[in-house]
Parts: sequence; structure tokens; C-alpha cells
Amino acid sequence: MSAINSATSWHRKAILFIAGAFLFRVLYSLFYPVHLAGDEAYYWDWGRRPALGYYSKPAMIAWIYALVEWIGGNLFAVRFTAILFGTLSLIMTWLLTRKLFDARTGFFAVLLALAVPGNCLLNFVLTIDAPLVLAWSLSLWFLWKFATGEQPGLSLFLLFVCLTAGHLSKQMMLFFPPLALAFLATGAETRPLLKKPGIWLALIGSFIGWLPLLYWNSQNGWITFNHMSSHIGAHAEPSLWETLYERVETFLEFFLSQLGALSPVIAVLIFMLTVLPFFTKRWNLAPEYRFLIIFCGAPLLLILVAAFFQKIQPNWPAVLYLAGIPMVAAWFSKAVDWYPVSDKSRDVLWRIGLGLGFALCAFFYFGPVVFALTGNEGNTADPNRRMIGSGRLGKAVHEIRQTVPGWEDDFIIASGHRYQAAWLGFELPDHPEVYRLAGSRIESQYEVWPGPWEDGKKGQNAFYVTRGTGTEAGPLVENAFEKVEFIKSIEVKFGSGMMTYSVFHCTNLRAQLRPDISNH
Repeated sequence: MSAINSATSWHRKAILFIAGAFLFRVLYSLFYPVHLAGDEAYYWDWGRRPALGYYSKPAMIAWIYALVEWIGGNLFAVRFTAILFGTLSLIMTWLLTRKLFDARTGFFAVLLALAVPGNCLLNFVLTIDAPLVLAWSLSLWFLWKFATGEQPGLSLFLLFVCLTAGHLSKQMMLFFPPLALAFLATGAETRPLLKKPGIWLALIGSFIGWLPLLYWNSQNGWITFNHMSSHIGAHAEPSLWETLYERVETFLEFFLSQLGALSPVIAVLIFMLTVLPFFTKRWNLAPEYRFLIIFCGAPLLLILVAAFFQKIQPNWPAVLYLAGIPMVAAWFSKAVDWYPVSDKSRDVLWRIGLGLGFALCAFFYFGPVVFALTGNEGNTADPNRRMIGSGRLGKAVHEIRQTVPGWEDDFIIASGHRYQAAWLGFELPDHPEVYRLAGSRIESQYEVWPGPWEDGKKGQNAFYVTRGTGTEAGPLVENAFEKVEFIKSIEVKFGSGMMTYSVFHCTNLRAQLRPDISNH
């Protein structure tokens, strides 16, 4: 078989697997609908009030949800959007790997990416990681095209566009420009590119994506930055032993989370092929190896060090693996000859890696079905346990609302976690306005938005939904309305446990419903 025919065959196989995965995920979401996770419902509520910024994140995810709501707005529309973003990211991983190495390695990268359990989640839930991963994968593609002299002007412009979209999606995109400069600066063949003003305009100019968030924060007390700084807060000074124990525990917790998210064999190989070269002095590398190591191994090494000092969320390094997967694919296709093993050992690792990865992916999709059929829905091992209950809550509250004349005109107040308010807004069939009963601090976007009094709800009625079985709504609610009447307590199964809610009907809003709120 000629080289051209061989490449075409690998291309067809890659396209077949990508299309097959896309079709399976669409049909799964269509025939096995799973209610929104808390963050999804929260971002969906953001989409009802498009703005330039939000409490904890840039605006892109809210704009996406606003678009989803405009074109459909139902559960399947949310799931399909996540699948579309994930599939486009997979296509870019395939194209990049194929360009860096060859068609066979590109096909291997597709299989490895599909065998990553975290990729299933990326193609299932629509959160800030979906647009970020796509923007990062596109940015990798256009940066490499620029570095290899392929349509440099167009590549730089599209790199600028993708980086800007990434900055609008999640703060993690801040790391891309420095990594791009590191890649260009560390190679004799790429260093002259730093003399071109276009690359600086693309990288630095992309920070225009921060302007909407900065402007919004300037009008809202810099809330986003206060929130970000809270993730690196001071703690009480522990003993030396407690410090060592906690740091080791924090590191192991993060490392084990990556073994689960990537599957063990793939995770170990990514760490070996992109992090260990920093310690084995492999600095005279071909550009493609250096490109992948800098965009995966370098920041991953920093995150591993940081994991000793603070909690690192499992999804933070997700974009780094867009460069790690191609490196592992290249090792299996022998385009990378580091850590040589026999063909038999390589084949065994390939089968175990893919087999274990696909087994974990199958559990992600079919585990919830088995748990539901056997009466164990919400089990601690159920991948969907955090998505179980919101639909039941919405149905139960709606049934209670319908017992009150004129319920259609009443707004909703929810206490507790922000998810409670978000779930009610999405799950109630008429998608009513839902306000969160706030404490004395800004803890979510609901405290940034106007409360019902500021929103012109004076004189209107409301339903108040709160956790617990009490028949008293509490002084804050009772003082704000002319009359507060307990209606009913309901039990809703969330995950593996039952939660009790009390529903009240409140008549004639006559006063402010929230205390003075601090930004800190």
C-alpha cells in the first residue's frame, strides 16, 4: 500500500471514530436525558441576564447559554451544545497530531482521547471548560501553523481571535501567551519569529478579551478578583507534622484525581513523556516535541508543585492534556523513541490503556442506567449522583404552586446553596424569576443581581422554598411580606439521600428582603 493510500486509510478511520462518538453521544442524550448539574443550571440562569461579566467567571458561558436558550433552551439543547464543543475539540486534537507527526499517530490520538473518562464529562456537561478547551485547541493549531510558516498572517489573526475567546471563557487562558513565548524562544528555528510584530500583537492583543470583565468588575466592586483571591486564602498555622501530612494528602488527592480523569495508563504516560524530560535534560528536541512538552509538561510540573501547597481542582489542567495526548499517541506509534520497550510490551500497554479507559467511559455512560434499573440510583459510585433530584424538586414545587390561585404571577425565593435557586429556575416549567435569600456576604451571582425589592416586585406575591421541615419562614421573610403562610413540606431524593423542603406562600412584598451585603 502506498504512503498516500495508507494515510487516507488512517484518515477514514479517524473520521469514522469521531463521527461514531458524536452520534452515540447525541443518541444517548436524546434517549437517556439527565437533568442539569448544579453549575449548568447556574450558568443557564446567567444566560437569562447577559452581561459583560459575572461573580466568578468571564461572560462567555453566559452568552453561550443565552444562545442555547434562543435556539431551543431545553435539556437536549444544552447537552447537544456540550457534545458539539467536545467534538470540535477532538477534531482539532486529531488535526494537530496528524500535522505534528503522521496520519497513523493522528488516529491513535483520536482513540486515546476517546478513552479518556474526563473527555466523556467534557462532552456531557456544558460548563466553562467546554469553550475553554475548544479555544485552547484551536490556539494550539494556529500557533503551530504560524511557527511552521503556513499562512502566517491568517494564522496569527485566527490565533488572536481564539485566544480572545479563551480569555472570555476562563482565567486559565492566561497561561497560553507565556507558554507560546517560551516555545518560540527556546528553539533556534523559532526564535527569529519573535522579531515579527504580528506575534506580539496576537498574544498581547488577545487580552482585549479581559476588557468586558474588567469593566464589569469596576462597576461591581471587583467581585471576581475578590472571589479568585479567596481560593488562596490564609489558614491557621498548623504544626510541622500537620503541615507535611496535609501537603502530601493534598498532592495525592490531586494526582489520584488525574489518574481517574485520564485513566491510569494514559495519565502515567503523559507525566512520563512531558514532565520527566525536564529532569533527563532532553533540551535539544525537535520543534514538535518541544511544542508538546512546553504546553503540557511545563505547566503540569508547576501544578504538581502547587498541589503540595493548596487544593487544585481536578479540571484545572484539562487544557494541558490537549498537548499530552498527542505525545502519548506519538510514543505508541514510535514517532517518539524515548523510554524504549519491546513491541510486545508496547502492544500490551496499548491494549491495557485503551481497554481500561474505554471501560471507565462505558461505566460513565451505562453505570447510571444499571444503578437506576437495580434501584440503586444515586449510589456513591453513580456518575450521575450529582444530577439526580433537581427534576423531582421542580415537579414537586410546581404541584404545590398550582394549588394557589394566581400562582402564574408569583416569583420564587429560594434559600440555601445557589444550586437550589438555579435548579428551580430551570426545572419549573414556566422558568419563573428565582431569587436567592442572601446572607450578609456576596457568595454567588444571585447577590450581585438586584433582589425582588430592587427589581420592582413591591406589592407582588411569592413562593418561598427552603430546606428543612419548619413551619416558620424566619424573620427576614416574615418582615418583608404582609402575610406568610406555610403550605407543605416535601421530601425529594437527591443522590442516595432524601432532602426535605418547606414551601411557603408570601403575600404583598412590602420591604427589603436582603440585609446589607459585603463584597468580602
